[in-house]
Amino acid sequence: MGNLCSAAIDLGGTKIISACFSPGMELLGRPVETPTRARSRPGEIVDNICSNLEQSLSLNGISAKELGRLGLGVPTTIQYEKGLIDLSPNLPTMSDFPLGRLLEDRLGVPVAMENDANCFALGEAVHGAGRGFSSCCGITLGTGLGLGIVLGGELYRGSSCCAGEIWKSWHGDDLLENHASGPALAGRYLQITGNACSGEQVYRKALKAEPEALEVFQDLGRALGQGLSYLVNILDPGIVVFGGSAAQAFDLFIGPLEEEIARYRVARNATRFVGSALGKLAPLFGAASLKG
Repeated sequence: MGNLCSAAIDLGGTKIISACFSPGMELLGRPVETPTRARSRPGEIVDNICSNLEQSLSLNGISAKELGRLGLGVPTTIQYEKGLIDLSPNLPTMSDFPLGRLLEDRLGVPVAMENDANCFALGEAVHGAGRGFSSCCGITLGTGLGLGIVLGGELYRGSSCCAGEIWKSWHGDDLLENHASGPALAGRYLQITGNACSGEQVYRKALKAEPEALEVFQDLGRALGQGLSYLVNILDPGIVVFGGSAAQAFDLFIGPLEEEIARYRVARNATRFVGSALGKLAPLFGAASLKG
C-alpha cells in the first residue's frame, strides 16, 4: 500500500460507519455515520456505502488516488472464496450478494471483507486492549452476540470459516444469544417486572441501582460466564475483550461472569476479561488492518 491511505467501513443493519487512516494507521479526523436503510435493494445499499465513504474521504481531504484499500466489516459470515455474504437478519436483502467485488469495481481499490465481530477482535488485538497478548478473543454484545478469535496476531476462521458463531450455542432452554444480548436484557426485565423497557433503559435503571435492573445484568453475567467457560477451557486465550452497545455495562455484569468462569475453568487458567479500549472505533481499526 506504500504511502497510500486506507479506509474502513463498519456496515450494520442501522448505520454505516466509515473512517480514514494514514499509512501509519493513525485515525484521520472523525468517523462518518449515515443510515444503512437495510431493507433497500442491494444496489441501493451499495450506493449508500459509497456515498458514506465519499463523505469520509472528502472530510479528510483524501482524493481517490490517495486511497490504497478498503476494509469492510459485515454483520454475517462470508463465503470468502466466492466473495459472497451469507444471509443476515441485519441485511435481509443481501444474501449471497457479491458485496466486496462490487465495491472493488465501483471504487477501483482492493476491498478486504470480514465478519464484524472478527474486525472488532482484530482491532482490539492489534491496536487496543489485546496488544501484547499472543491470543485475544473479542465479544460483541448488542442486538446480537458475536465472537472473534485472534491467535498469534492472525484471525482464526475455522475450517468452514464459521468459527466464533457462539450466538448459536445452546444455553439452558434457548440459544445463548437469547440470554446474552441487548434484546435479552429487555426480555428478562419484562419477565421480572412485567414492564416493557429497551435494553438501554434497563441499563439506565441499573445505573440508578434499581434492584430489578441490577438482577437483569447479574443474569446476563452468569449466562455469559457459563457460555464462555467452554471458550476459556478450549482455547485458553490470554484476554477476552468485550465491546458493542451492551458492553457499556461491563462493570454491571463482570462480577457474576467471573464467578461463573471460576467455577468451571481449570486451575492454571489466567484468562483476563476487560472492556474495550477502542469502543466504537475497534471494528474500524480491525477492518483497516485486514490483509488481502
